[in-house]
Amino acid sequence: MNLTFSEHALDRCIERRISLQRVADALIRGTVEKGGGTADGERFVMGLGYLRVVAEFEGAACIVVTVWNERKFRTAKWRRRQRTHRFRPGAGRKGMFR
Repeated sequence: MNLTFSEHALDRCIERRISLQRVADALIRGTVEKGGGTADGERFVMGLGYLRVVAEFEGAACIVVTVWNERKFRTAKWRRRQRTHRFRPGAGRKGMFR
C-alpha cells in the first residue's frame, strides 16, 4: 500500500501529537466506521481505539485526509489551572460581598 499524507493531515498529526505509525496502524488494523465511493475514489473513516483517520483509497494508493482523537485528554497543566481557578469567596468582582 502506498501511503501519502495531505498537508492538512500532517499539520493535524503534529498539532494533536499523533504519530504517523499510529495512523498507519489505524489504517491496517482499524475498523471502518463510515465509508463510500466518491467520483475520485473510495473515502473511509477508519477507527482504532480513540484515533480516527479519514483516508481516500485510489487503487493501491492511500491518501490520508485528516486525523483526530475522539477522546480529549486532560493534561496535568489543565488540572493545575482548574485547581487555581476554583471559586474563592471575596475574590470576585469588587464590592460583590460588601
